[in-house]
Amino acid sequence: MQRPARSAPAFLGRAALCFAAVFVSLFALLWLACCVPGQPVRNNIRRSVPLLQAEGLYPAYFDFKLFQMDNYTDTIMLFEAAAVDETDPLTAMMVNTTYNVDNFETMPDDLALYLDARAEGAALPGTLTAFSYARYWHGYLIWLRPLLAVMTYAQVRIVQYIVLFALLAAVLWRLWRCAGWRPVLWFALSQAAVSVFFVPRQVQFFTTFFLAYIGCLWVLWGRGIRTAPDMALMLLTLGAATAFCDLLVTPILTLGLPVAVWLVCVPQRLCSGPRQCAAVISQSLCWGVGYGVCWALKWVLAGLITGRDVIGDAIHQMGVRTAADTWHGIELTWGNILRFVFNTLNDRGLFWPLVALALVGVALFVLCRRDTAALGRALPLGLTALMAPAWLALLRAHSIQHGWFTWRALAPTVFAGLAFVYSSCSLKAGWRRLTRRSK
Repeated sequence: MQRPARSAPAFLGRAALCFAAVFVSLFALLWLACCVPGQPVRNNIRRSVPLLQAEGLYPAYFDFKLFQMDNYTDTIMLFEAAAVDETDPLTAMMVNTTYNVDNFETMPDDLALYLDARAEGAALPGTLTAFSYARYWHGYLIWLRPLLAVMTYAQVRIVQYIVLFALLAAVLWRLWRCAGWRPVLWFALSQAAVSVFFVPRQVQFFTTFFLAYIGCLWVLWGRGIRTAPDMALMLLTLGAATAFCDLLVTPILTLGLPVAVWLVCVPQRLCSGPRQCAAVISQSLCWGVGYGVCWALKWVLAGLITGRDVIGDAIHQMGVRTAADTWHGIELTWGNILRFVFNTLNDRGLFWPLVALALVGVALFVLCRRDTAALGRALPLGLTALMAPAWLALLRAHSIQHGWFTWRALAPTVFAGLAFVYSSCSLKAGWRRLTRRSK
């Protein structure tokens, strides 16, 4: 039985407290990470540079674009971790200095030059150009800098593999206990579909999957989250943590996966499908508020502390990510985007097999659908499955520019989509229709 609904002022008060608690905690943790002595960090990064130089900036497993890695962004992260003690921790948190972002082809070599100069106490080479990445919080430094103080980048990857797959195993185990084997299968398939086995290899890929699994366990652990207001508060804090730690990689994971898990484990029998849809929408808005307010706080604080126009830069970049006109000479109309997707898939011989698979899927759905009431109860899952496509469409320029990692945002679509199909379809219903028509 659900607890009585709380009044709006009480909920807003709790929401403000939850946001303040998570923000202050993350801020303090990042400040402490920036206080970690810089020399051990740089020593381990220096031992890591040969690995980056050998792998290159964009190694791809099986020579496949969707399995492409991103040593470029991780090198920026290592630069930031190495450069923190150029100034005091608070200023470093606001400025987020890295080097030679635009001249990306030489990033690993530039990192080696920087580390050599810092080790010798010499002036930085004139080829190194400082760049302020102040529009993000860069909260991944909370764990990256302490780890780099005692291990190399390659060993950080190992730690990330251990942590992420331990969390994944915990999510699957709790799903089994709370909802049975089917959601476990759906969740495992959704993660395999987005190649989760490559995710811990990059710090930037790891972050949102880590937070999404934490959110799923938050829903599942103990008695779990059973009321829509409690779920909204959890998503508010998770949205704030995502904005603090992520570099706009796949943030929608931290909304879609916990919501889908909640819907699977708190069945629609508790309220009607349309009412549950309203809960999903309100919870998503809470996640968005946490995400947006936390991110905007960085622009305001960084501008006040550094005197730079961080807000102007952030607003400009928002326009670039959402409404850029061209990319690599391609005008980003929907027609050109669809042609780009078609050519990319067709070059790999995947387009027509995927079209055939989609047509078969639609035909089976129509054949096996349950009654209208069942479809209505499944609507919240269908709505959740649409979150990632809507996000990718909203940030279409960013989605196309970085399609080789943004596609992993579709994990909630696969999980919620499979749950939607199971809830709204039945093989028995399909068999009855087939046998009725054959008579």
